[in-house]
Amino acid sequence: MKIATTTDDFKDYVATDDVAGATKLLAQCGFRHVDVNMLHADYRGSALCSDNWRGWAEGILKAGIEAKVDFVQAHGSEGCFDRGEEREYRIGLLKRELHICKMLGIPKMVVHAVWRRGGGREEFMEENARFYGELLPTAEETGVCVCTENTCRQNLPEYYLFEGSDFNELRERLAKHQLFGCCWDVGHANCHGVDQYKCIMEMGDGLKAVHIHDNNFGVDSHMAPFQGSVSYDAVINGLLDAGYRGYFTLESYSLPVPQSFYNCRRKHFTAKGPGFERLMMLPLEFKLRSETLLLDVTRYMLNAYGCLEE
Repeated sequence: MKIATTTDDFKDYVATDDVAGATKLLAQCGFRHVDVNMLHADYRGSALCSDNWRGWAEGILKAGIEAKVDFVQAHGSEGCFDRGEEREYRIGLLKRELHICKMLGIPKMVVHAVWRRGGGREEFMEENARFYGELLPTAEETGVCVCTENTCRQNLPEYYLFEGSDFNELRERLAKHQLFGCCWDVGHANCHGVDQYKCIMEMGDGLKAVHIHDNNFGVDSHMAPFQGSVSYDAVINGLLDAGYRGYFTLESYSLPVPQSFYNCRRKHFTAKGPGFERLMMLPLEFKLRSETLLLDVTRYMLNAYGCLEE
């Protein structure tokens, strides 16, 4: 398996939609395979949402060529459960992102399922079969696989993709379309307390991508491996036994924990003014060192099972 990581690793050190800048920083740390995160670049006024989105994508492609990295995975923006103008806008943006993936040579894009507060399981499955079904014609046009993702009840109790069998049910409702797959998030699974090996084996060839990070069961903190309680033996054995052929993609952007990270937002000290507020975030040099260590640790993990590819 080859190691990849997300451009979101540097989201506090570059502008929110500066994927090109984040790509260059990842290359400095030794990463050669990159997951383009568009989830946090979808705000109104961003380059992604502008008329110049193609130019934005071309800038990312140029950065990748200059940094000698390839783009292997992406994370799309959020959809919308309710029908109406906002849903149409969101669907249109996701279709745009699939075209961006094609421009960058990215074969798969993760898109969160849609949900509503208070909704039931059957409604969730039905609406998501419809939601992903709306994206599949563009997936066919671009050749990019759309992957849904699991979560945990601590995050979203009405988001009913928790185990491998849940993925399989949604795949069945989409007639096991060849361009619809599963992204197994091991941190979310750890929060939920499921059997990671069992779930990975259940998904089989439907598993197209992974998100690798750690936590201590209850909080989805996206820590680096070995900072929490995830059983990576279970995860890696499952991936090997299931014949997984995707990237070992890290989503471990909280070492050091960025100031903006939603689970660990630091409170501002205002009593003496801004000149006395100096410890909100570590300097870039520390982040670069931590990313290099993250890559070394992940190499060790895959080398331990003889499955590391560069």
